[in-house]
Amino acid sequence: MDREQVGKIMILVSIIILLIDAGIGIYGRYQYSKQFGSYWNLAEKASTIVQKTEYIDKFIQALEESNLKGKYNVLFLDTPDNSFDKNLEALKSLQKRLHEIQTMDITSFQYQTAIQQITSQEQGEAKAMLDVFYEIWWKENHILLWNWIGCVNVIGCVVGFMLGVILLGV
Repeated sequence: MDREQVGKIMILVSIIILLIDAGIGIYGRYQYSKQFGSYWNLAEKASTIVQKTEYIDKFIQALEESNLKGKYNVLFLDTPDNSFDKNLEALKSLQKRLHEIQTMDITSFQYQTAIQQITSQEQGEAKAMLDVFYEIWWKENHILLWNWIGCVNVIGCVVGFMLGVILLGV
């Protein structure tokens, strides 16, 4: 096999792998959204505590029924912060708070304080927790596109493509 043929093969393989990665990436985002993410997004959009609680309950149920228990958002050097189980515990505290709020008088100071806490959690404080669930899901379902492994995969394809172009002498 001469240099040009190797270059063509490298370019072709790189393009095929990148296209497969893109397809899996698109489908993976859809899978996660359908299985989990949509429930959280709908909870954020809900304007009543009852509706918000209903979607958080569905989100937690979906997470509990997943294969993610005992998993971490790392390959090694795990901590409670990158643990699925510990983040689920934190989420359940939000769920408990939502259920408590439903029994409160909506004109009370206690109710207003609880609503502010829930709102602040939805406006960014929960992002790190949601990222852990999302990243663990990717690691367990599409590891070649997860976090740093996905970056190495894509960079490897780009380097392979560039080497193929160099071998072609283009």
